[in-house]
Amino acid sequence: MPASRFIFFVCQIMLNNIMLLKNFLRLYNIYFPIQTALRIAFNLILIVLVVFPILAFLTTKLSNMSTVFAQDIRVVVRGSGYEVPRFLSLKRDKAHMRFGPGNEYPIAWVYKQKGLPLKVIAEYEVWRKVVDHDGITGWMHAKLLTGRRTALVTERVAKLYKSNEDNSKIVGYAERNVLMELQYCIAQYCKVAHPELKGWIKRDSFWGLLENEVLN
Repeated sequence: MPASRFIFFVCQIMLNNIMLLKNFLRLYNIYFPIQTALRIAFNLILIVLVVFPILAFLTTKLSNMSTVFAQDIRVVVRGSGYEVPRFLSLKRDKAHMRFGPGNEYPIAWVYKQKGLPLKVIAEYEVWRKVVDHDGITGWMHAKLLTGRRTALVTERVAKLYKSNEDNSKIVGYAERNVLMELQYCIAQYCKVAHPELKGWIKRDSFWGLLENEVLN
């Protein structure tokens, strides 16, 4: 049964019962003293059946709008003063990403890779909204991040070259998810370093650099 028909059915039964009660009270000449009380009771019932559901619906909508605003904010509010977007990296071996800019928001993700590059897309006081290489978005406290630049290989196997020239000799290979220090970039190549290897890598082979960003 649809909700509207159910409510109409309940109201009709209540009205019939009230009419029976009014007829009964007339027989004993006590109708008028209780008429006001019946009206108050009827109004309260209407409030419960009509007003409360509307208020509950509006409250839910406003709450959802607040959550969306907190998660999808695209402006800087009392932030660091640095450019947005920009890349930072994880400062610790363990960091919590939250659904919103505050410790009261639940944890959305736990990262366990120090140096992982993250793109900052918004700021709210000491909180940074970041995106990882998989497109996961959330909020982190600024103390969990550092300005140290890193590169995370996103290709299955990326080639490392001796120089930034197109015909340069290949000095090694880096598999996907290998994390390296990002030093600087010239044109379409970037200089990276790893404890076991260093060289030049194409800028579209890793995550950790803005499009057209100049890194000296």
